[in-house]
Amino acid sequence: MYNKLFFPLLLASSLCLNLAWGGELTLSPKDVRATMEKIFHYHVESKSLSPQVVRRSFKLYLEQFDPEHFYLLKGEAENFLSPNDQTVNEVIQAYQGHDLHHFLSLNQIIQVSIQRARALRARIRMKLADNPELVLKKVPSSGLQGYAHSSTELEARLESQMVREIHQALKKKGIKEVSPALLERIVAHREKQYIHFEQEYMEMETKQKNHQLTFHVLKALAKSLDAHTGYYSPKEAYEMRSSLKKQFAGVGVVLQEDFDGVFIQQLIEGGPAKKSGKIHIGDQLVTIDGKDVSKISFAESLDLMKGRPGEKVKLGINRALDRGAPESVQLIREKIVMNDDRIQVDHETIEEGIIGKVTVPSFYDNGEHVSVEKDLKEAIRTLKAEGNLCGLVLDFRENGGGFLNQAIKVAGMFVNGGLIVVSKYANDEVSYARDVDGRQFFDGPVVILISKASASAAEVVAQALQDYGVAIVVGDETSYGKGTMQFQTLTDENAKIFFKVTVGRYYTASGRSPQIHGVKADIVVPTLFSPYNIGERYLEFPLAGDQLSGELCDSLMSMKAGSYRNRPTHVVPYLQPRETKWRQMISELKSKSFERIDKSENFQEFLKQTRAKKKGLSLSVQRSGDLQMEESVAIVKDMVKLDRPVEVR
Repeated sequence: MYNKLFFPLLLASSLCLNLAWGGELTLSPKDVRATMEKIFHYHVESKSLSPQVVRRSFKLYLEQFDPEHFYLLKGEAENFLSPNDQTVNEVIQAYQGHDLHHFLSLNQIIQVSIQRARALRARIRMKLADNPELVLKKVPSSGLQGYAHSSTELEARLESQMVREIHQALKKKGIKEVSPALLERIVAHREKQYIHFEQEYMEMETKQKNHQLTFHVLKALAKSLDAHTGYYSPKEAYEMRSSLKKQFAGVGVVLQEDFDGVFIQQLIEGGPAKKSGKIHIGDQLVTIDGKDVSKISFAESLDLMKGRPGEKVKLGINRALDRGAPESVQLIREKIVMNDDRIQVDHETIEEGIIGKVTVPSFYDNGEHVSVEKDLKEAIRTLKAEGNLCGLVLDFRENGGGFLNQAIKVAGMFVNGGLIVVSKYANDEVSYARDVDGRQFFDGPVVILISKASASAAEVVAQALQDYGVAIVVGDETSYGKGTMQFQTLTDENAKIFFKVTVGRYYTASGRSPQIHGVKADIVVPTLFSPYNIGERYLEFPLAGDQLSGELCDSLMSMKAGSYRNRPTHVVPYLQPRETKWRQMISELKSKSFERIDKSENFQEFLKQTRAKKKGLSLSVQRSGDLQMEESVAIVKDMVKLDRPVEVR
């Protein structure tokens, strides 16, 4: 089951990567109940369409369409935000009969709001075109809350948003003056993006209308169960699959769009585009297989770039320094490994040898030769070849998770066998996952650097190694706080539908779960994420956290993974956090770290900036280097020194 369990990444991969997928599945209203019954079957708590789920789903349907409140008026939204009991019961009955007319009514209101927004945008566009110089003088408002009460208020919001978008476009290009023609190009570009998004909700021929309505209903219903359950299109599934597996099929280009067109932003090493020598960063993409990209949306351009390994694609390119006739370049799509998104290794020399600095961006596994476990082992071998490896810093600050099996294997590299994860499912069904290798790949000082963005699989490893006393956790006060597991079909290339569903909570060997509470740092070293409200507790509909109770049972601890899986009890064997020599140093390590930070001008300036951001202020503070990594290395140095044997004379 572990190959199907994963912890979703918080930081999405670029939409510009060329992925391959099969044909889109056409959905109908009958697919709602059939799909949701599958999801209910797996879910740890919700087993049927409840009134709570219905109420949440209306709210989420609205938020999926209008998260910033630029379309709907308060009077249009409020009946769906607070449906009465009769309406909720009608929705549940209609669901049984594959009837989506309540959501169809909501979608019809959305269609009216789209037509109104298009008319308002056209009026604003004419107003700004008459006075383009006023655009630069306008200061767009921000932080809008709630739905607008009237069309007049809505128009003011749309104008402010349009001005903000124009300012951003000009700033990105370094342009300080605006002409009517330039203004028109910028606004027309944004209008094309709006229309592409809006078309998913507009009236189409019956088959397509049913598909889009069903898709949006499924997304809203699935997300209503908890913060991490979701329904996905085939395109979304392939994006996530690429991110998790660190590979995709394409020509190896990253595209960027602005009001001047679509451009090559990056060439991926080893990709067909880079190897051809015919495409360069800054080139403009004009056509894809003969289709003019200026006449279609950016998303449609990305779709045209996608395909399977071995398929050909013909690109029309304008050179960065030559705007003559486009040059035709034919490429063959290949499988490409995203090495930039894999482990990064560096080291620092000290008197006794070196301290390794390893950035672990996620817990990836492509099912073949690329995995975080293999890359980390190779990184440690490389570091050992550089010199005497005295200690390690594992940087999980931006690690949003990945595959559970990889978390177990990575944690197992630093312990001599033992329980890593306890999983508790519905009906108190329990399973155990342990390190079956039994070999410690590194037994020196280890610091795990976390932040509020460190989540899921990153929390499994950090807390497991904290339990066993083999690592010191450093960083923000707590990590993200995601202690739930998801069953998913996203990585199954043969799946017909794509979803992930929360099936249970996980606990490390001590019986602790990071759900909501996160992994607590042994030594607090604030990161860039510290001023922000990041974490499970800030999501909509998170599952509550809990802890396991029980007594350590040596016979059970030695059982293979999966033993006693069907024991219907909360009481499981657990491990008291071990007081190793490293953990016995914490008090002194903390004192030394506090003293360094207190004396560091750079760090004090950084802390001043974070305090200002917490208050909503903004300070421009210049600082150099990676302060958190520097302090983590300093803590490892302290661990090395404190571990030296005391010489008795």
